[in-house]
Amino acid sequence: MKRNANVDLFRIAATLLVVLLHVLGQGGVLRSTHTDSVAYWCVWFLEICAFCAVNCFALISGYVMEGRSIKLKSIIGLWLQVLFYSLAVTALFFALLPESRTVKNALLAFMPIVGQQWWYASSYFALFFFIPFLNAAIKHISRQTYKKLLLLVLLGIGVIDCVFPYSDAFSLNSGYSAVWLMLVYLFGAYIKKYELHKRLTAAKSILGFFAMAALTLASKAGIHYLTEHLFGKSKFEDSLVSYMSVTVLLASVFLFLFFLNLRISKPLSRLAVFLSPVSLGVYLIHVHPLVFGYVLKDAFVTLADKPLAVMLPLVLAACIGIFAVCAGAELLRIQLFRLLRVNRLCEYTAEKLNALYLKLFYRRL
Repeated sequence: MKRNANVDLFRIAATLLVVLLHVLGQGGVLRSTHTDSVAYWCVWFLEICAFCAVNCFALISGYVMEGRSIKLKSIIGLWLQVLFYSLAVTALFFALLPESRTVKNALLAFMPIVGQQWWYASSYFALFFFIPFLNAAIKHISRQTYKKLLLLVLLGIGVIDCVFPYSDAFSLNSGYSAVWLMLVYLFGAYIKKYELHKRLTAAKSILGFFAMAALTLASKAGIHYLTEHLFGKSKFEDSLVSYMSVTVLLASVFLFLFFLNLRISKPLSRLAVFLSPVSLGVYLIHVHPLVFGYVLKDAFVTLADKPLAVMLPLVLAACIGIFAVCAGAELLRIQLFRLLRVNRLCEYTAEKLNALYLKLFYRRL
C-alpha cells in the first residue's frame, strides 16, 4: 500500500507535540514558570496546543486502518518492538545507574504490555484486537447514525468530562485508556470514509485548531481568576485541558484536517515517509519509565528563568534534540531487526499461531 506523505508528516508532528508535552511537564518548565506571568500563559498555550497529540495518533489509526484488515504479524512486530526497548533501556540503566536495579524494574522489563511500562503502548495493543470489530461496525452503519455516535462522544462524554472533570463518570481514566483510543479511532475512520478533509481548506483547518486551543486557554484563565476571587485559590481550571474535552478533541481533528490538505514539496514528502516509522520508537525511548524518572524529570527547569524570547526557542530546540536522538536510536533498531530478520520471524510466528487456531477451533469441519 502506497504511503500517504501527508499522514506521515502529521505523525511526525504529533510525535514532536508529545515530546513538547513532556519537556514542559515532566521537564519542569510548567511548574517552574512564575504563575500569572506572561511567560506562564505562553508556556501553557504551548502545552494546550500539544495536548491533542495522543488523540492525533488515534485519529491516524482510524484513518489508515478504515476498511483494512489487521495482520497478526503486525501485532507480533509491535510487541517485539516494545519488548526490545523495555529490555534494552532497562539493561542500560542497570549498567549505569545502581539505584535503578530493583526487582520491580527487572520484572516489568519482561512484561511491558501487561505491566503498562507505557500506558499508550498497552492501550494501543488492545486497540489492535478491536479494529476488525470497529471496522465491521463502520462498514454497516449508516452515515446518519455514525454522525449521531460521534456527536454522542463529542458532546456527551466530552461535555460531562468538562463539567465533572474529576469524576471519571465513564471510567475512561481521563482518556488514558484503550476505550478512549477506540472512540477517537471512529473519528479518524469517519474522516477517511466520508472524505471530510475536502470540506475544509488548510487555512480554515489551522484557524480551527488555534481557535480551539485559544478557547481552552481562555477557559483555564477565566476559571483560574474566578475561583481565586471566590475561594482564595484556583480550582477546576484544567477542566478543558483533557484528552476527552470537546475543545482538545476538536483541536486534534482540525490539526489532522490541516495536514491532510497541506501541499508539501517532494523533498519534504520523502523526508516524512523516511522519518514517520521512527515515531513509535521516539515515544518508547523518551517515555520509558526510567528515562522519564531519571533523565527527563526537571531536566529543563532552568529554562523557566530565561526571558520569554530565549525560553521558547530553547524549549523547541530541546524537543527537536530529543526527537533527533531517539530517532537515531530507532533507525539503528530498525536496521538491527532487518539484520536479524525479525520480520520473517513475525511472519513465521503468525503462520504457526493461525495454524494452531484453525486446528483447535475448526478441526471438526
